[in-house]
Amino acid sequence: MLAATVLSLLGGAVSAGAAQTHPDFRADAVAAGLTADQAAALQAKADTYLASVGGKQIAPNKIDLDGNATIVLTVPGETKARNLKTANTAADWDPCFYGEQHAKDGYFCAYSQEWYMGDVIEAYNCARYSLPNWTGTGSWINAQTPGTRARFYGQSGNLLFTTPAPDSFDESYYWGPVWSIRNC
Repeated sequence: MLAATVLSLLGGAVSAGAAQTHPDFRADAVAAGLTADQAAALQAKADTYLASVGGKQIAPNKIDLDGNATIVLTVPGETKARNLKTANTAADWDPCFYGEQHAKDGYFCAYSQEWYMGDVIEAYNCARYSLPNWTGTGSWINAQTPGTRARFYGQSGNLLFTTPAPDSFDESYYWGPVWSIRNC
C-alpha cells in the first residue's frame, strides 16, 4: 500500500500495458529518506546502467552482476555511494576503502570518480566485468587476497594495464580506453 501511494506521488503507477523489464525502486528510495526527485533521478541512473552492463537491480542504488559483483550508485547530489538500508554513512560502508561492510581482503573496487568517489563496482568473485561507459578519470583499490592482480582491457580485448598486487590503489586513473576489468 505504501509503495503504491509513493508511486502515485511520483507520477502514477505503471499501467498494466506498459512493459517493464525490472522492478522500479523509487518507492524504496523515498522510504529510505530520499526526495521524490532524488528517487526518480536515481532510478533513471540505475536504468542507464542496466541497459549498459546488464545485471539485476536489487535495491534503489544497487545492481547485482550475476552474483559476482555489485555496482553501487551514488545518490543524486552526493559524492560517495552508500547503503540506503542503514543509517551508516558512506565512509562506514565502502568495502575497499574503509572495509566496514565486508572484510577488507578480497575485494577489488573501481570508482567512477577520482579519490574513491562516485559510483563503485565492488568485485569479489573472479570474473570479467564490463565497464559501464566510464570515460573520465576515476580510481581503483585492489584489496584482494595476496598476490591477486586485476587486469584492465580495451575495446578489442587487448590488455591495457595490470594492477600491482594488494594492497594497491590509484586515486586518479583514466578509464577512457578501458572496456572491461578482470579482477583476478
